[in-house]
Amino acid sequence: MKHLIHSFQTHRGTRGCHFYDDLRCNFLDWKEVYVFLDALPRKDNTDPFCDKLEETLANYNPDTQFLAVHQNGEAVSVELYTHA
Repeated sequence: MKHLIHSFQTHRGTRGCHFYDDLRCNFLDWKEVYVFLDALPRKDNTDPFCDKLEETLANYNPDTQFLAVHQNGEAVSVELYTHA
């Protein structure tokens, strides 16, 4: 998790998303996240993962919160962290 914490510290105040797994973390700013989402296939123009990520990206506070996507095998989760 040190790689995720380091990414949080490096990108504090920047709207975007930290994509991470057990070994790596890659930060994409909000424009890059939308490029990534546009490249994903969607059935009938909807996808719960994409919808959740887009909504959270648009509504979180990058000064006090961090948006992350964690991949563990085939499972992917959208996570929102808040610091005091």
